[in-house]
Amino acid sequence: MSPRPQTAQVDRLLLEIPGGSADRGRKVAELVAAGLAAAGALPSAGDLPTLRVAIRALPQEDAESLARRIVAATLRDLARQP
Repeated sequence: MSPRPQTAQVDRLLLEIPGGSADRGRKVAELVAAGLAAAGALPSAGDLPTLRVAIRALPQEDAESLARRIVAATLRDLARQP
């Protein structure tokens, strides 16, 4: 029997997106979670207790663009972690 592949888990994802609706916030969160899962570059559980990424939302930016920028910034910061 082959060992199960190791998977990473995000225990908590907190997004603060001022000036938008709750529906838009949910959509961005879902897109970010999907983008991080698709990247497959998350560390193993316990390797990174907290990561804080700050992004300035652009005026009239759609949820998809904002989510892509959040994922990119998160992956950049993860790559910098020891």
